[in-house]
Amino acid sequence: MRYSRQRELIIEIIKGRKDHPTADMIYYSAREQEPNISLGTVYRNLKQLAEEGVIITLETEDKRLHYDGDTSRHSHFICNGCGKIIDLFKPANVPSEIKYAGLTVTGEKCVYYGLCGNCQ
Repeated sequence: MRYSRQRELIIEIIKGRKDHPTADMIYYSAREQEPNISLGTVYRNLKQLAEEGVIITLETEDKRLHYDGDTSRHSHFICNGCGKIIDLFKPANVPSEIKYAGLTVTGEKCVYYGLCGNCQ
C-alpha cells in the first residue's frame, strides 16, 4: 500500500492506545486531526494494516473487531461482562504436539474469555 498521511495517522492512533479501539473509536480520533477522513478510508486502511501484520485484530463475542498496535508475541483476555480487553504477556511456548508433528509455527493468536476482577 502506498504511503498516505491518513494511513500514518491511523497507525499512530492505534499504536498510541492501549485500550484496543474499534474502527469507530479510531475514526473519531482521526477526525480530530483530519476532519475530512471518511469512515470508509479508516476501514480500508485497518483491513490492509491487519493483512500486512502491522496491527492485530481481535473479535469479541459480540462480533465487534478491536485493533491492537502491539504486535509483540502476547495473548489477550476479554471480559464477557464489561468487554474489557487485557494484554497478557507470557513466555513463548510452542506446544509439544506441534513440534512432534513436524509443523512450523509462523504466528499465533490466543484469546481467553471470562470475567475480570470487577465483573466477578
